[in-house]
Amino acid sequence: MILHFYGVRFCLFLLSISFYLFEGGLLAEEQKKVVAPAFEGKILSMEIAAESLALVVDVSSSMRPVLPSIRRELRQKMPRNPTLHVLGTGIERPRARPQIEKGVAPETITAINTLATLSTATTILWITDMADPPNVDGVASLQELLNDRGLQLLLISFGNRPPPSVQKVIESREGYWKLVAPETLR
Repeated sequence: MILHFYGVRFCLFLLSISFYLFEGGLLAEEQKKVVAPAFEGKILSMEIAAESLALVVDVSSSMRPVLPSIRRELRQKMPRNPTLHVLGTGIERPRARPQIEKGVAPETITAINTLATLSTATTILWITDMADPPNVDGVASLQELLNDRGLQLLLISFGNRPPPSVQKVIESREGYWKLVAPETLR
């Protein structure tokens, strides 16, 4: 039921993009993008102030114990912010033609890039457990993407600290991260 909710949310997101693309009367590319609302307040115990915020949420099996609490809080506090799911914490160079199916991206960089392309988000909140180690090419791709798109990356991690290479990338774009104990959500 909950996955269906987010799948429908993403489908509506894509539908609104399609509507704008086929409308034809819009001149500026920015007008074709889904608006990522601002957010100011606490989400999952992290203080956030962002002018336009989109979310990448890890829905892998290792996140299963905390997902109900995460979803409940996101529905209550940020129901209109564009959201993509990703299976795992993979930070790897994306395939040439990555496919997003039913609102789930194959890896994190594709999710972030898609949100940057299809929404007005300038800040991405990534919620994960950092269970998968990143590779060197992936971290370089993440840094390049954030720089090219002018994005700030925030990270909420459950149980595992981000590796120093990922911390450095986040902080280089004036982002920040927070480690949250999973048991605080249950």
